Amino acid sequence: MEQLKALLPSGEKGLLPYYLWFVSIVAMGNALQNYATLHYTRRIYNGRFVPNTAALPPTTAKFNPEDSTNILKPAGPKDGEKSAKDQVTPLAARVFGTYTFMAGIIRFYASYQLENPGMYHMAIWTHVIAAVHFTSEMLVFKTVRFSGPQIFPFLAAYGGTLWMALQYNHYLA
Repeated sequence: MEQLKALLPSGEKGLLPYYLWFVSIVAMGNALQNYATLHYTRRIYNGRFVPNTAALPPTTAKFNPEDSTNILKPAGPKDGEKSAKDQVTPLAARVFGTYTFMAGIIRFYASYQLENPGMYHMAIWTHVIAAVHFTSEMLVFKTVRFSGPQIFPFLAAYGGTLWMALQYNHYLA
């Protein structure tokens, strides 16, 4: 037990280093699973989409609808299952996994160096970016619904941001 405790960050100033260490390990594990399977990513980004042809202008010399970020819209009850597409592709999962692994590494290092302003700022930004990402996916892009498997990413993103903001002066006095 003492060997394991020696690997953990110091919690002399509070529990935030342990939280960052824990979410860093979870993030890196989640990132690796994104390379192995789409199953868990599909549980978070749960949506079927259909072509958004009505809302896109026709092809011109300066515009190709295939290049639009609005090429798809959430499938409705009238849209056929055969025409609906899943946006969780192997490429999307690997990109998400790469970002998540990077955020995990930053949080891991920060858990040991919270008194370092650069590390503290980088760690809080990983939480802010995650919060913005998941919120925009839910409210703007409609690829996330707030239920079940989506609760942990939202709690980690918003909880980490709030906790780090509240503890800012405690660690960076």
